[in-house]
Amino acid sequence: MNKLRNKPIGQIVAENLTAARVFEAHGMDFCCHGAQTLENACKDHHVTVKQLEAELSALSQLPSQDDSDVSDMELNELTHHIVTVHHVYTKKMLPVIAGHLDTVVKVHGVNHPTLFDIRKNFNSLREELEPHLEKEEKRVFPYIDALAKNIPLPSVDFHKISQPITLLEKEHENAGRIFDDINNLAQGYKPPSDACNTYRLALRELQELEQDLHLHIAQENYLLFPKAIKCEQERLQKC
Repeated sequence: MNKLRNKPIGQIVAENLTAARVFEAHGMDFCCHGAQTLENACKDHHVTVKQLEAELSALSQLPSQDDSDVSDMELNELTHHIVTVHHVYTKKMLPVIAGHLDTVVKVHGVNHPTLFDIRKNFNSLREELEPHLEKEEKRVFPYIDALAKNIPLPSVDFHKISQPITLLEKEHENAGRIFDDINNLAQGYKPPSDACNTYRLALRELQELEQDLHLHIAQENYLLFPKAIKCEQERLQKC
C-alpha cells in the first residue's frame, strides 16, 4: 500500500470505485481536488496516511461489488461504460431533480429560503452538464473510439485530442464547484425536521447525483483522457 502515498486520490478512485467511500467518509474531494496525492490529502484533513492505507486495504476484504473493473478496460469499452452508466443516469436525473426542487421551493421556500439558491445552482449545473454530455458523446468519444479501434478518424474541429480534453476538464472543475455550493447550502443533504417526503427525496437525489458525478469525472480525468492522449501519440508516431 505504500505506493499509494504519492498517488493522486482521483486516480485511486478511478482504478477502484469502492475507494470513493473511504475518501467521502473523511470529506476528501477526489473530484475537483483529485490531483492531490494521498499524503497531501491526509495532511489537509488531519488523518494519518497509515490510517487511510489501512482503510483502503480493508476494502479488498469486502464482498464483491457490482462495479465494473474500469481500470483494465480498453478505450472504447471505457467510453461505452461512461455513457451507459454515468451519462444515462445523469440525463435521467437532471429533469427529475429539477421537478422535485420546483415543488419543494414552492412548498418550503418561505421557511427555508436557501432552497432558492440550491435550485438556482442546480439549474446552472444542468445548463452546463447537458451540452457537456452531448459534446462528449457527439465529438470527443467517437474520436477516442476511432483511436482505440485504429480506424480512420472522424472529421473534427480540433488538431489533437488534448484540446477538447482541456476544456472538458475545466467544465468538470466548474461542475464540481457548483455541487460543492449545493452541498454546503443543503448542509450535507440533511433534511430539516419539517421536510416532507418530496423534500427528503430531492436531497437524497442531489446527494446521489453528486456521488455519481464524482466517480464519472474521476474515470474520465484519470483513466479515459490520459489513455486517449497516449493512444493518439502512439498513432501519430507510426505515421
